[in-house]
Amino acid sequence: MKSDIQILLYGSLRNMGKKHDDFTIRTDLESKSPLFDILNQVKIPPDRVQLAMVNNKAVYMDSTVYPGDRIALFPKEYPLFADWKDYRSAGGAKKD
Repeated sequence: MKSDIQILLYGSLRNMGKKHDDFTIRTDLESKSPLFDILNQVKIPPDRVQLAMVNNKAVYMDSTVYPGDRIALFPKEYPLFADWKDYRSAGGAKKD
C-alpha cells in the first residue's frame, strides 16, 4: 500500500531536495525501504547527515523505513550530535 512519508530537514540540509513547505519533503513510499535508498531518491547525500531519526528514534542509514513514517535529518555541522557515533557503538541506536 502506497503512503506518504515526511522528511524534516534541519540546518544546511534545508537547502536540499524539493520541499513542499517549511523545510519538509513529502514523498510516496509503496513498501518498506532502507533509509539510505530514500535519501538517494530525494537527492540528499547520506554523507551530509550526522543524525537520522525515524519516528523520533535515532537510526542507522540502513534502517528500514515504512510507509507513513516520519524522518528527521540533521547535518554534520550540528555540534549537539558530535558524539552520535559513540552513542551508536554503545548500542543506543535502533537497528532492524
